[in-house]
Amino acid sequence: MEIQLSFSASYHYSDRDDGLTLPVLISHDDRTLQTTAKVDTGADVCLFNNDLGIRLGLKVESGLPITLESLGGPMEAFGHEVVLQTCGMAFPSFVYFAKYPGLQRNLLGRRGWLRQLRIGIVDYDSLICLSRYDE
Repeated sequence: MEIQLSFSASYHYSDRDDGLTLPVLISHDDRTLQTTAKVDTGADVCLFNNDLGIRLGLKVESGLPITLESLGGPMEAFGHEVVLQTCGMAFPSFVYFAKYPGLQRNLLGRRGWLRQLRIGIVDYDSLICLSRYDE
């Protein structure tokens, strides 16, 4: 069975060994910061480092608490409403910020990012194609 999909944006990511990394704009109130995040289809939620939340003006620990299971053991994080923008597509999103500083990579997970989009990945060409799910 053949399935046809169309996408409104594409991005050529770096062919590094450390994963599929996208540029991300993250906004809260009147602050917008640029960062990068790894596409992680196995992550339940979007997770960002503590410092990013503080620089956005958030009181990180006042958010919705969660304990995430990671390869390094449990990780405490706190959820907040922000606006995420990747590949020119912006949408409100509920994301989590690590309780403690030092998180080495930000993650774009299923809830908060992936469920907002339709994506196609051609890793051989280092290409990701995206459209908003509601388009």
